[in-house]
Amino acid sequence: MTEKINLPVVDEVDKLSSSPPIHYYPLPHSDSLDANADTSALYVHVPFCTTKCHYCDFYSIAGHLDKIPKYLAAIQKDIDLQTRHFHTPAPETIFIGGGTPTLLPPSDLSSLFGMLLNSINSKNIKEFTTEANPNTFDAPRAAVLEKFGVNRISFGAQSFNPAELHVLQRDHDPKCVAPAVKTARNAGITNINIDLIFGVPGQTLSSLRDSLAQALDLEPKHLSCYSLVYEPNTPMTARLKNGQFRAIDESLELEMFGLVQETLAAAGLNRYEISNFARPGFECRHNLHYWHGDNYLAYGPAAAAHHSGFRWKNVPSLTRYIDALLSPDPRIPITQFEHLTGLARWGELAMLAMRLDEGLVVDNFIRRTGLNAKAILAGVIQKYDGLNLLECTENGLRLTPRAVNVSDTIIAEVLAAFDSVPAS
Repeated sequence: MTEKINLPVVDEVDKLSSSPPIHYYPLPHSDSLDANADTSALYVHVPFCTTKCHYCDFYSIAGHLDKIPKYLAAIQKDIDLQTRHFHTPAPETIFIGGGTPTLLPPSDLSSLFGMLLNSINSKNIKEFTTEANPNTFDAPRAAVLEKFGVNRISFGAQSFNPAELHVLQRDHDPKCVAPAVKTARNAGITNINIDLIFGVPGQTLSSLRDSLAQALDLEPKHLSCYSLVYEPNTPMTARLKNGQFRAIDESLELEMFGLVQETLAAAGLNRYEISNFARPGFECRHNLHYWHGDNYLAYGPAAAAHHSGFRWKNVPSLTRYIDALLSPDPRIPITQFEHLTGLARWGELAMLAMRLDEGLVVDNFIRRTGLNAKAILAGVIQKYDGLNLLECTENGLRLTPRAVNVSDTIIAEVLAAFDSVPAS
């Protein structure tokens, strides 16, 4: 069964005083949480950016840096309220995302990291990631990150081709990526991820090959390579509909994905998730918590969390977020709330597992859910196993390398198989 409540997305505007009030939903009641369920990860959303990239559908705002002090005060209250509710977490991973976290001045970064670390038991932390835009990263910021224990940085390069960055409306010069990586390493932070996008209008196999080569020259531990998605309500999608450019052909996009996999495998980076590649031992632990369906808390506007089958998301408005948390009656401004139970919850867990190269491990799934996934997925296995798209063993089910290009279809059928099981 699924209980789902979604309120309309609130656009970020400064003139909210005349807008009707929004009803915010409470955190899941403590009696409804799984017994002995630990919080594995923490996420903090920093919404500030220099400009709004045209393809991006993550909540962010260009400018408004004058709101940083109130944002930090609201984050502190958010942390306080959730700590009171869930008790002091002892996460294995922390991820600071955005937006552009490194747009914050060093003193404000120190404040953010300090309040976060003061609220947790840090004994279990193995990975502490901060996202960074190459053109807002410098030695003072790197020193702050190192001081507070950040041991992984994810740089949004996206492309090393200036024309492609212009199409994406990225505001950095590709020449600043290498100095940013060097600055991180000089500060002692050597676990580096680089984000790349393929399928950009005007991109060719040759230009993608060059971007991959320049990224690999920087010797990252991890690469995330995503196909460009035209998300609804983004400037990129509006420009496409207005005929300002043409999307690349699907056949070329598939060739590009094949090039990505072949090039990175040859360089010693293993594909451990559909779009993520890492040197052995450097898989992103934080994202693995997401894909394993673990519990994670989140702070900040538009930040999304999960605990014990409950999922919720804060209001995607910095103004609303600040107002709710700094009011005389402070509350966490949750505007989306969903409770997955039974087969709906475990079907999603199976779907997430199939994104990973390790696939669905039957014994682990039974131990966690009490369900035999292979029995539920018998129809899917029969349909795709003979086509060399699924690899089925006694204790596992995974996509074959050939299936990655049609993974969305197969994963959707995995979820549908759980949805079609009669309720007991």
